[in-house]
Amino acid sequence: MSDEVDKTTEPKQDLSHLLDSKYPLLQQFRDACPGTFKHSQALMSMIEGVSIALDLDEDMMKVVALYHDVGKMFSPKYFSENQLENENPHDGIDPEISYHIITRHVSDSAIILLNNPDFPREITEIISQHHGTTVLRYFFDRAKKADEEDFRYKTTKPNSIESMILMVCDSIEATSRAQSQAGKLDPRRLIDDTIQRLIDDGQFDEVTMKLGDLKKIKAALAKELEGVYQKRVDYQEKDDEEEKEED
Repeated sequence: MSDEVDKTTEPKQDLSHLLDSKYPLLQQFRDACPGTFKHSQALMSMIEGVSIALDLDEDMMKVVALYHDVGKMFSPKYFSENQLENENPHDGIDPEISYHIITRHVSDSAIILLNNPDFPREITEIISQHHGTTVLRYFFDRAKKADEEDFRYKTTKPNSIESMILMVCDSIEATSRAQSQAGKLDPRRLIDDTIQRLIDDGQFDEVTMKLGDLKKIKAALAKELEGVYQKRVDYQEKDDEEEKEED
């Protein structure tokens, strides 16, 4: 008989305390990075729906989503979601320096979690891959005529469906908010474009999955986005139109 452990029979580790709003690290994160924390909460909701569709460990994926950017606590004001209006420390800084400040949040997150015994190594590994080797496009564009390779994250590409989902959802959550505010959000197109862009960039070359799973991911994401950003009826406008018809 093989001595290898059948992981499917291993009981799931209880991670509920990491999702408790009173958990010390979570409180520190929320206080230091209120904007990032809100993004992480929105991402957690999105990832929960995808995890259910794929029968993944929901609590683990929620923890992954909630803490994926915890490293931003070391320099919160350098991230746009935590900045006040007209408050951007990147103004006047060389784009290459900005690149190093921004990209280090992945290793900072890993360091924080590796030094906390409450977090299983698997969670830290998934989080460490959520940007893979993608290009930090904003600062690459600001640098003008720079080599794209110099503005890539120097981290490991996703090697599991869990880390792939984190990468996709993280990108979509941020972009969907920006497109919604601009009145240009097309959920299904955003999902297709994001996933195809990451595939073309080779970010999922190490991920083994079925085409059926990819369809489930797209369908679950579409359901989540449409639920969050569905058009609401302008009741005042509707009442005005009804009054005109009565006249």
